[in-house]
Amino acid sequence: MKKILLETSFSKIYMIVMIIITLLILGGYFSYAMFTVSKERGNAISIVTGNLTFDLKVDGTTGNTLTVKANRSREFEVTLTNPNNRTARFNFYYLGDISSEVNIGYLESDEYNKTPEAVGVNLEKSGSSGSSNVYRILVENESDNDISIELGVSVGLDYNDLSLEDNEHLFTKIELPNVVDQLLVTNKVQTEKDNMFNYTSKGDIYTDATSGTISNDPDYVTNGLYSMNDEDGISYYYRGNIENNNVQFGEYASDYYVYSNNFRYFQTLESCQEYNRSCSESNRVKLASAGDKMYWKIVRVNGDGSLRLIYNGTSPNPDNSDLAHFYAVGASPYNLEANDPKYAGYTYDRNTNETDSFIKKEVDTWYSNTLGNSNYDSMVQNGRFCSDSSGYKLGTEYGFSGANYNVFSSFDRLAMAGEGISFSRPNSPSLICPDTDETYGGSYNLKAGLITADELVLAGESMLISGNSYLNIGSSNVGYWSMTPADFDGGDVDIWYKAEILNNGYVNFNYAIRPLINVTTENGFTSGDGTTSSPYVIES
Repeated sequence: MKKILLETSFSKIYMIVMIIITLLILGGYFSYAMFTVSKERGNAISIVTGNLTFDLKVDGTTGNTLTVKANRSREFEVTLTNPNNRTARFNFYYLGDISSEVNIGYLESDEYNKTPEAVGVNLEKSGSSGSSNVYRILVENESDNDISIELGVSVGLDYNDLSLEDNEHLFTKIELPNVVDQLLVTNKVQTEKDNMFNYTSKGDIYTDATSGTISNDPDYVTNGLYSMNDEDGISYYYRGNIENNNVQFGEYASDYYVYSNNFRYFQTLESCQEYNRSCSESNRVKLASAGDKMYWKIVRVNGDGSLRLIYNGTSPNPDNSDLAHFYAVGASPYNLEANDPKYAGYTYDRNTNETDSFIKKEVDTWYSNTLGNSNYDSMVQNGRFCSDSSGYKLGTEYGFSGANYNVFSSFDRLAMAGEGISFSRPNSPSLICPDTDETYGGSYNLKAGLITADELVLAGESMLISGNSYLNIGSSNVGYWSMTPADFDGGDVDIWYKAEILNNGYVNFNYAIRPLINVTTENGFTSGDGTTSSPYVIES
């Protein structure tokens, strides 16, 4: 009897053990299936997948959408965190297909994580070191429409590989020209604020345009790297009182002389005599010595990846105490005559016998005698330049009350926030040169030219308000020319120029000449960090 009971007991125990093992196997299977299911919910704080969750933040705010304006680039800091009490595996991707006019990917730098591969990446349990990854995502939107990109996350057990659905796409390293890549490592792309261009970069604005009352808004202090489309793609431009856009490129091969006459400095004796017949060799003065390095400021990275540089003298921080410490290569009228709107053009009579402006001849001569006669010439592009003579009509037609004189379209884009001007619409600088019906000005492809008034506004300057951008030279120094026509009052034609304020001045006045060039380099910067103590170096 005991034997029968014993056998029966063992049999029951055996059956119970087998049932438990079977339940454990099935439980593990279903747990795995439950843990590896994932869903995406817009504007959700966390997404529950079985018993595992995640937290996703975009620029410090819970969310899963990247929104970028038309013809702009935007950088996002995305933080993925494991809030669970155990290690888990996560993947991070974007949903759906994107237009061929949109470029999206991660930027690689020491302070940020590389985005996961398809199998995912493990994050340690909540509160532990390694429980969060921070990604630097860049979206370049070259389309004419605002876009929104939805993010997704998958989560599973730490020992199982994840996979992607057909509409889930991994972030790859964004491919940029060397020099752009180097700049973006140390400069986060800032987000453009609404109506930002009505303000100077230090936050000043006319709050009463009629009386000229100026106020300051700290929220509109804007410094850093921003983006906007030009003819060739996304351009990254510097704005504000920044200090890391200094470049050393080129040098003077021999002593360089100009001709001085009444605080004007001409490139040749002939041009000096064209201005004043009494000019002679006795007016010859030294601008630079053999071996002097040339220093520049980066205005922007062009859409084609080349660098747009403005001349800044023979030291990275010129004090303009004398000609040898001058931030310019000369000073002269833009044109010697001013009684016709055509003299606002960088060239004029383009339909018959195209004639160079006086200042174009000065810029061309300087370039030909220096960089154009060196190994550096091959690195300087025949780049785009714009002398925008479009939209020439009465100012009242643009909404400028009392402006019974003709203005160019630049006045409409850049002077809406100026003193005495109605705020009918915000300032709207552009990096795309408009077509013109005039026979002067327009688009050019040149080795060297001048800055545009639009670029000055992008940099943080505003009409008739004292600014503090890297292009502002202060009240004690002579202003310098842009190449953008402003207006014609019936007697004299005006060009935009930059001094302590952005203003318009007669073309036969005297302002400094700061050449602009577009430089391309496959190797990027060979040294430096862009500061005045250690400028970026571009070698030939």
